[in-house]
Amino acid sequence: MAAVTFSNLKKRFGETEVVKSFDLHIEDGEFVVLLGPSGCGKSTTLRMLAGLEEISDGEIFIGEELVNELHPMERNIAMVFQSYALYPHMTVKENIAFGLKMTKVDKDEIERRVKLAADMLELTPLLDRFPKALSGGQRQRVAMGRAMVRTPEVFLFDEPLSNLDAKLRGSMRAEIKSLHEKLGTTTLYVTHDQVEAMTLADRVVILKDGFIAQVGTPKDIFEQPANKFVATFIGAPEMNLVNAKLEDNQVIIGEQTLALPTTYQDQADCALGVRPSDLYLNPRAIESDAIGKLTVNIDGIELLGATYHIQGTLNGSRFVADIATSDETDVTQETGEVELFFDLHRVHLFDNQEGNAIRPNLN
Repeated sequence: MAAVTFSNLKKRFGETEVVKSFDLHIEDGEFVVLLGPSGCGKSTTLRMLAGLEEISDGEIFIGEELVNELHPMERNIAMVFQSYALYPHMTVKENIAFGLKMTKVDKDEIERRVKLAADMLELTPLLDRFPKALSGGQRQRVAMGRAMVRTPEVFLFDEPLSNLDAKLRGSMRAEIKSLHEKLGTTTLYVTHDQVEAMTLADRVVILKDGFIAQVGTPKDIFEQPANKFVATFIGAPEMNLVNAKLEDNQVIIGEQTLALPTTYQDQADCALGVRPSDLYLNPRAIESDAIGKLTVNIDGIELLGATYHIQGTLNGSRFVADIATSDETDVTQETGEVELFFDLHRVHLFDNQEGNAIRPNLN
């Protein structure tokens, strides 16, 4: 196993720069997820680490070794792709063992590694089957087994679950998490699915337009987004953002005012952020010494089993609340206004000019 370091990494295709000054250190044994929308540069970054894409500028280290000029086979990494990439004419056992045979590993050692991987991934009963006789989840486990037997220093996953249905994705997430806990191999995982990122990662790296928007633990990124992009990208439904003014430690939204429990500098043009899951119909449901209230115009209400999904508008902006049906206050009206309550310690403020989070004064 080994740490991975990216230093001022860049990638250009012609005049277009798709990865821009990417700096990141991944600790030995850490599970890091690159998360972002299509075209943000996450897969290109992974492919540069794997040696499948040429680096335009910058350096990549695996452990203490600079790998910029090394052939992919010399980097001691193993990659699991979105498309399984299994050989259809080979059995499961032959697919898993193929890379070892190509590097002329001893036959007994191949048998030992294949057996170990098959047992760990519950593939032992399937070793004599061909890929066409396997489900999508089984094929992806074979691809993982093929990577495992190489005992790499770094595992790379490029959207490995995107071809699976929702139920299989859930079970495969659990298997990948379990596999990492057993092996402890440094892992870099690319996805556009925030559920995968939040459930798998030790740290999440959120990319936007080739830049790193934020790096942090899943909890930190959800609770302390660094900017408006991260705030709305993480969480479903996305965070509500409403244009406001910050004056004398009060948030002014149209004719409504919120007195903040912490001290901020005045801001003439800002946005108030509140997550839909932090909103309540009954203030008694909130354990806080600072409760805020906003009156929202209702556009529609949906009952989604465990929650009411209230869609509304506030000061011209879309405003959504997910209210637990266990809340003592029932929701019956489909139009008019509704009072929504929330813990003022959990609100977010952003500068509308730069989009960055506004933090409270330390003094």
